[in-house]
Amino acid sequence: MADSRLRQLTPRVWWFTPDERSDRPSLGAILGDDATMIVDAGASRAHAQAFLDALAPMRPPPIAGVALTHWHWDHSFGACAYGAPVVALRETAAEVAYQASLAWDDASLDARVAAGAELAFCAEMLRVEYPGLSGIEITVPDVLFDDEYRVDLGEVSCRLIHVGGDHASDSVVALVPEEGVVFLSDCLYHRLYAPVEHHTVAGVRDLVGRLRSLRGVTYAIEGHGDAPLDVVGFAGRLAGLESAAERVARLGEAAVQTAVDDDDRETIELLLAGVSMDT
Repeated sequence: MADSRLRQLTPRVWWFTPDERSDRPSLGAILGDDATMIVDAGASRAHAQAFLDALAPMRPPPIAGVALTHWHWDHSFGACAYGAPVVALRETAAEVAYQASLAWDDASLDARVAAGAELAFCAEMLRVEYPGLSGIEITVPDVLFDDEYRVDLGEVSCRLIHVGGDHASDSVVALVPEEGVVFLSDCLYHRLYAPVEHHTVAGVRDLVGRLRSLRGVTYAIEGHGDAPLDVVGFAGRLAGLESAAERVARLGEAAVQTAVDDDDRETIELLLAGVSMDT
């Protein structure tokens, strides 16, 4: 698995693109004069090492920390590779600690899928990333914060901001204000760990409001997006989610008839699934 590519977004921000074959997400690196901050640990030691190898020719300063944007395995299981502090929201750390307490063999994983505690898709991707489920190493975060965490890397900084959202209540974005970059990770996506996959009107409204409060963003990177969002693309992404939520709140099931394209229809259907769960 070597299809991820290292791309430079700004003079100090680098992006390692996702790889859908095992659902590897985007990773980021912020290179200051004094230190480097890694954004998301990756799915495995192999994923993280591929990122580090690609980054090595840039001669990054020592890694000050590895920031986790939320607890899901594809973003956290690679933390073992960096030899650096792992920074996370307190809720994220608790969830990762729970994952570390579980057995990761075929029978145990299958039992969790059967019980609804794990997703069949995640189990499938885990087996691609870890053939034979061998080599899983889970590092529990050791630098914890509530709401926001800021680190000065030397002429550039990183702000980790808790934004929540439907995908995971512990979702954090990584803002690099001096470079106009925000790593969104998966915060805009819908909830997967639920009896029915869904968005909620309240969750979308709140998240869009929080993200709109971020100033000076010129690039926004999604966890599994294949291209950066520019200013127009980021604004459009938020507006599309907000519009779908408002139509569902106003029209209910009839909102499906207002869908402008397949993506909009999918968002509306996920929002309707969230409404049905509340009734």
